[in-house]
Amino acid sequence: MRIGLSGVKSLLGLAILAVFIVLFPLALSNPYYLNVANIIGINTIIVVGLTLLIGYAGQVSLGHAAFYGIGAYTSAILTVTYGFNPWLALVLAALVTSSIAFIIGTPTLKLHGHYLVMATLGFNLIANIIIVQCDSVTGGPSGFPGVPPLAIGSWVFDSDIKMYCLIWSMAFIGIVLGLNLSMSRVGRGLRALHSGESAANCMGVPASKYKVKMFVLSAVFASVAGSLYAHYLSFVSPKTFDIFFSVELVTMVIVGGMGSIWGGLFGSAFLTSLPHLLSSLDEYKDIFYGFILVVILIFTPEGFIPGILQKLDFYLKEKGQRNKKRLDDFLDEPGFNGVAGIPLADSCSSKRLEASNDIILGINNISKSFGGIAAASSLTFDVQKGSITSLIGPNGAGKTTTINLIYGVYKPNLGTIIFRNNRINGLYPYQIAAMGMARTFQNLQIFDNITVLENVMVGAHAISHNEFFVSMLHPPSYWKEEKLIREKALEALSFFGLEKEADLPACQLSFGEQKRLEMARAIVSEPELILLDEPVAGLNRAESITIAGLIMKIRSRGTTVLLVEHDINVVMSISDKVVVLNYGTMIAEGTPIQIQKNELVLSAYLGGSL
Repeated sequence: MRIGLSGVKSLLGLAILAVFIVLFPLALSNPYYLNVANIIGINTIIVVGLTLLIGYAGQVSLGHAAFYGIGAYTSAILTVTYGFNPWLALVLAALVTSSIAFIIGTPTLKLHGHYLVMATLGFNLIANIIIVQCDSVTGGPSGFPGVPPLAIGSWVFDSDIKMYCLIWSMAFIGIVLGLNLSMSRVGRGLRALHSGESAANCMGVPASKYKVKMFVLSAVFASVAGSLYAHYLSFVSPKTFDIFFSVELVTMVIVGGMGSIWGGLFGSAFLTSLPHLLSSLDEYKDIFYGFILVVILIFTPEGFIPGILQKLDFYLKEKGQRNKKRLDDFLDEPGFNGVAGIPLADSCSSKRLEASNDIILGINNISKSFGGIAAASSLTFDVQKGSITSLIGPNGAGKTTTINLIYGVYKPNLGTIIFRNNRINGLYPYQIAAMGMARTFQNLQIFDNITVLENVMVGAHAISHNEFFVSMLHPPSYWKEEKLIREKALEALSFFGLEKEADLPACQLSFGEQKRLEMARAIVSEPELILLDEPVAGLNRAESITIAGLIMKIRSRGTTVLLVEHDINVVMSISDKVVVLNYGTMIAEGTPIQIQKNELVLSAYLGGSL
């Protein structure tokens, strides 16, 4: 598989970092700075995990000092009190920490925003109190001394330079694993989750599971760092793992850049070394510390490293307007009259319906109420395989609610929903996506924190399989699947005329292009059924004709379409069947010609004409 530009940059960065790690001790005149470098390396391991949690999964934790402390104390107690091998103690400490993180994270990560922050902060406070109060086990406020050093055979890591080699080897591995994960299927899923949890869920990303897994993984990073810290200093104290250190860790992530593994390295190095660099100005170090933080957060709020890279890209890139793909490229479907209009579905699609009368989706007597308001009431209709079925009705008729009920965003109070002969009531959106269904949204749900190509690759999440372990190690099977996903994504972008914009941030696309991007993201998984929620809303007439032609092309590829749309011209021109809703109840269904002549529809919606 061809390595992308970001991959080349990462390989170059890793090579430079490896050379720097090797040469740094040779350039030191004061051995004290070797100790500082070791603490930076330990902090880097924690911050890499925390960057993945905060910057990618979007879950802010003020409790990671507790996981750091659990790792340190577990290693210390197992080796000193029970005589365990230090390496075995390190592994067991990681297992203990991951188990606690799972137990804490499963309920806690259901919270959002400042509630999540407060919950993790509370966990840190409780963990610190337990460490202090259980003095018979932990040594209490006096600390826990006598932790033995790590060793490999007769090679004992009992000096600063030896521990430097070990700590920075572990930090380097942590950075590699973090970079691998960030550029993988899981990394794309996490960033999509950060941008929009509901949309990510509908693309096949199991949001709740990913948040818990990422929380546990970041806790393991912290635990390993804690074990290294305990065996390095041979002493642990509860003061090291208090809430203030958790705040400092989050600050390292923010300063370096929340979505950047390299930024995490910079943030760790900068904030760990700053107090030592300002030791001669001890009276003023807090002022300098605060001033530098304020400057970084004002001028590069996205973080120092991402901010510098963005500004560098701005000056290096050539200015000018991107070439737009002409509208005519989309209107080359046989029988599609881009100037005169769109041929009626009754004349161009009826033969297809005669060829396939199989029902792919059955809505059977479903009802849904929000409080005392019935959004759907005894709603029943079918969608035939290979057809374009449209839902129409005024605002508040229940069209988008119906889409959300089908896709598992809402659970119906009554009734059943059958997809491909399987009942899907009660399934989560990511499970429904894996069954061969895809959707777009009434309000655009583009992941604007990743590129156009990555947006579409997220759409293939439901049909791909590389999970956390494989994504961190990048074995040959990983590259094989990534190549396939990339090819499918580029094909989908080409289908919608967006291949030239593949490497652009999605937020830079125009509104019409974002509409097409959302549709490209939906078809990349090659779904059997696609739900399109107002795809031409907000577009001008020419753009609406373009989207209508694309919908017909999607159907011609063998994908069934369920369309929600207010644009009657589009609906009547491309639909095989139209279902009319009013206050959550179906009042009519039939071909476009039949609906145009239905007296109830005419009087209820259109004042006598359609």
